[in-house]
Amino acid sequence: MRIAGIIAEYNPFHRGHAWHLRETRRLTGCDCVVACMAGHFTQRGEPALWSKWDRARMALACGVDAVFELPALFAVRTADAFARGGVAILGGLGCDALSFGSEADLDLLRAMADLRRNEPESLSLRIRENLDAGMSHARARGEAVAGALGVVVEDVNRPNAILAAEYLRAIADQGFNLQPVAVKRVGEYHDGALKECASATAIREAVQRGETDAALSALPEAARPFARPDAMHPMDDMLLYALRGMSLERLSALPDVAEGLENRLYAASREASGREALLDALKCKRYTRARLSRTLTHALLGLDAALVAAHPMPTHARLIGVREGAEPLLAELKKRSRLPIVTRASELRGDPAFDLECRATDIWSLMHDDTGLRRAGREFTEKFVRL
Repeated sequence: MRIAGIIAEYNPFHRGHAWHLRETRRLTGCDCVVACMAGHFTQRGEPALWSKWDRARMALACGVDAVFELPALFAVRTADAFARGGVAILGGLGCDALSFGSEADLDLLRAMADLRRNEPESLSLRIRENLDAGMSHARARGEAVAGALGVVVEDVNRPNAILAAEYLRAIADQGFNLQPVAVKRVGEYHDGALKECASATAIREAVQRGETDAALSALPEAARPFARPDAMHPMDDMLLYALRGMSLERLSALPDVAEGLENRLYAASREASGREALLDALKCKRYTRARLSRTLTHALLGLDAALVAAHPMPTHARLIGVREGAEPLLAELKKRSRLPIVTRASELRGDPAFDLECRATDIWSLMHDDTGLRRAGREFTEKFVRL
């Protein structure tokens, strides 16, 4: 049995994802596709618009065979940690290929990954010079890498190119025999137009404007029954409460907080009226909005550098959903997997990384009006998804 893996957020599962799934099957010749999917907060630090159980249902209804969870400890992190966690789970399960969407070809992605694994001093120096010139870290690195590889910076600084290069780096670092498969993306990553093959960004923005029917029309028909979002409140009050209760010492213990950012967080959180105002106050050339957004979510969830250091790699693979008839796949994964495959939340009780997952879900639940969604402990009460 040949098994392909995909690392995703599916927020929501749209026609571009359906295209990626079809191309994955065509290019790999696989018998089954396994997805490793982020939970209730995304890599940019934003809450998902749909529960992870409904997003798993969307994926299964549209052809994915099994959905495993990418824990929040890796999902709400920088590209290298996001990739490291996803590759560890899919490689640990014994997948044969890793498929991802990218605008860049594999040769460029391999060259980018090689520079990440073996960074020459000349490149490090150029990055430092760019930082000193006031560039954000992402721009400073992108400019330096583009110069080293003789390409334009747009070729290496696209979000999916950066993430794909990190996948290749993680495969090499972890020693997995995972065949990388780059599927050409359809459409623009952040295109705001709601059209036939709309981006996830466009679909989410339409939902937030109240244009739910138009947004759902951009999804594959099979996904639509599971994509009716409940109205969500901003996380403003919870976030400001968390931040205002943190000392400078605790703020400095958040992942990726350095260079005095804790001082700016402390001061700005006492003046800002909400999350967007806080991001506006914090954003500067050195820090991108995405990085700051993640930092705020780390504070909200209680994700600190000590937890990150204590859990550098996933210790299990949590299965949250399968399609009917997937028994042969599950039997094969159980034979291949180097990681324990977990289907019951009770098996993870007391695990610090899973405690973080529970907090993330409980906080996400409080952003809704629906009383059924607002209850605590849903990690233990939601049923295993089977379609």
